[in-house]
Amino acid sequence: RKHMNRVTTNKSVITEHRLNFDHEFKWDEVKILDKESFYNKRLISEMICIKRQHNGLNLQTDTDCFPDIY
Repeated sequence: RKHMNRVTTNKSVITEHRLNFDHEFKWDEVKILDKESFYNKRLISEMICIKRQHNGLNLQTDTDCFPDIY
């Protein structure tokens, strides 16, 4: 939230989205999609959750080679 008011030329993806589309996020209603104690499994779970997003803001490109079947 505080990032939006900073004076900088580098804005986060979320800040850009908020400014361009006048969209406020419900930060108090965030849901945990998965819990995984093993780091590598957690990374895979994160990739799967990112791939399932239809209107996601995540710019990670490490999921580009991840098969769509997941």
